Amino acid sequence: MREDIAMIRSLSNGLEILIFLNRQNSSSAGELSKKLGIPRATVYRILGTLEEKGFVYKHPDDHRYHIKPKVKALSEGYSEDDQLTTITRPHLINVTKILRWPVALAVKSGVELILRDNTDKVSPLAIEHFSSGYNVPILGNASGPCILAYLSLIEQRDILHVLRDTGRLVDLTKQSVEEIIKSLKIIKKQGYSMHKRERNKSYVGYMRISNLTSLSIPIIKKNNNILGAMTIRYATSALTKEKALNDFIPVMAEAVSKVVEQMENENF
Repeated sequence: MREDIAMIRSLSNGLEILIFLNRQNSSSAGELSKKLGIPRATVYRILGTLEEKGFVYKHPDDHRYHIKPKVKALSEGYSEDDQLTTITRPHLINVTKILRWPVALAVKSGVELILRDNTDKVSPLAIEHFSSGYNVPILGNASGPCILAYLSLIEQRDILHVLRDTGRLVDLTKQSVEEIIKSLKIIKKQGYSMHKRERNKSYVGYMRISNLTSLSIPIIKKNNNILGAMTIRYATSALTKEKALNDFIPVMAEAVSKVVEQMENENF
């Protein structure tokens, strides 16, 4: 048991050292020990291992440690969408705690959307429960148009033309490409997208139809790069459109602002 704890502590210290070197470009063993609160002997031992494995090197002139290109291998396969999902998760949960309705994160993947995360399981008002990580059409919901609205006109046309030419557009909407582009301009101007749909639910002897509304706002970096959309789903009959906008958007916008700030701070 003690050996396991020691191994975990050593791994944790090693990761802290790599993170520090990555941010500072170089450091001496003494600086690492002082800044990270790790005993100097432990720092030397970890640096020796990292140097042996090819992750850091010791400059012969000033004896400071620098990271080597091999460190990049630690992040292979980890994308901006993965980073966004990790950062957004606690904010999604917090929004649901405040508003009670389920909230989701969606990102664009080609000409489709990927539902990266949601709070269906923790929302007391969730009518449906969706799994994360599956693809959904980019139209016929609130998230897709919200993301599309913040792409360039060329990107919008490219995506819509692919959907049209493959026969998928007609299955998703009766609008033409130009009509969709016109609606995207409105979405961008107002800063949100909404979509209503009917949900059929069977009961013994009769059918109940429950309308659901989705409200999406964009997640945009300071360079105007659209990362994804945060979307809340609620029963249409529960509140008016005006009340939904007044109650939901400020809370969601604050959460999105914190997500973007953290993304910017982590330079991803």
